[in-house]
Amino acid sequence: MISKYAATLGLLVVAGLLTGCKEKLAQQPPRPVRTRAVELLSTTAGARYSASISASSQIELAFKVGGYVAAIQQVRGVDGQMRHLQPGDLVTRGTVLAQVRQIDYQVKVNQAQSQVREAQSGIETAQAQSAQAQQSIETAKSQMAEAEAAYNRAKLDFERASTLFASNSITKTDYDASKAQRDVAEARLAAARSQVRTAEAAAKVARAQINTIQAKAKSASEVVNEAKIPLGDTSLRAPMNSTILRRDIEIGSLVAPGRPAFVLADVTSVKAVFGVPDRATASLKLGMPLTITTEALSGTEFRGQITAIAPAADAKSRVFDIEVTIPNARNLLKVGMVVSIEGESEAMASSVRVVPLNSIVQSKDQPSSYAVFVLTTQNGKPVARLRNVKLGDAYGNAVAVLEGVNVGEQVITTGATLLVDGEAVQIIP
Repeated sequence: MISKYAATLGLLVVAGLLTGCKEKLAQQPPRPVRTRAVELLSTTAGARYSASISASSQIELAFKVGGYVAAIQQVRGVDGQMRHLQPGDLVTRGTVLAQVRQIDYQVKVNQAQSQVREAQSGIETAQAQSAQAQQSIETAKSQMAEAEAAYNRAKLDFERASTLFASNSITKTDYDASKAQRDVAEARLAAARSQVRTAEAAAKVARAQINTIQAKAKSASEVVNEAKIPLGDTSLRAPMNSTILRRDIEIGSLVAPGRPAFVLADVTSVKAVFGVPDRATASLKLGMPLTITTEALSGTEFRGQITAIAPAADAKSRVFDIEVTIPNARNLLKVGMVVSIEGESEAMASSVRVVPLNSIVQSKDQPSSYAVFVLTTQNGKPVARLRNVKLGDAYGNAVAVLEGVNVGEQVITTGATLLVDGEAVQIIP
């Protein structure tokens, strides 16, 4: 119960204080101020935008295999001494930038090549055996032909002897001798045929061995090719004519596959991207020439052209990105340089809302932001209302306001720093 009364009493005290403040504010005489209307300034001299230079193409190079860095390409420095590649050096396509230790991968290639040589030796042995078997076939077939001829003669002699023996024209001894001669010739023919079959079987086995060993040799050759791939990947080569922007390795450092070792960029042409409001996009066309300057190269102008226009605005800034490509054959424009871009006066001219610089005060709820006091009417009397604004570029004693006020509204220029939100004011000339 006590806490309830205490809370009620506290609310009454706060309300009394607020009422007192309001009454005190109301009792104060209106503060004298001067005002000025928000104006629309036409930038007829052409719009200028800031951007930073980036490479037309930029890549990170990394090793596909891991290992210890064994070599980094060397070039001659300005002192005439050889040194390792460093940022700013130019390299041509195909240049070996660095190597990791190759012995770890060369061993696998050597092992695979040894298997290939072993398979090739086996093929040569099998081919020799096949040739020998083929020769044996030829010899066996020749012997078989001789045996077959001898058998045919013995067979005919035996048939005649059988006829003569049946007519008692020859003796039993002669008959038996003819029969024995036929049987011997038949046995020799069977043996010769067996030798042919044996030789053909040996030749077939030799051919099968050749096919098997050839398959092994092919497989070993594929292993060699596979082993040569990581061996070739121990060398990191430049894929294009480019400039080195960064080197992240040293001799002896251990690199993992995929870890960036170099950053390369093609800077024969560079690009700059800047944002424009929607009102300026209608007059911008692809190929439109623009003038680029930078304080780093005072007095030098570069010509570029629009090569890309964003189809949609950035969700946060609500501006459209415009890409400008600039020839850079002499390599004067460096990556990261801040440049100013100016378009044709008619093409990129625009209008902006501006207020006097002395009307800008610090925002009360956002210390890092800015605000203005806008003149409003309350109960028929002029009152100053604090309004947060988003500022743009400065134009002399005026500053562009991108958000927060509209053209024609009156902002307080004199006495703004002494005002509080909702304070009554008196307009003085």
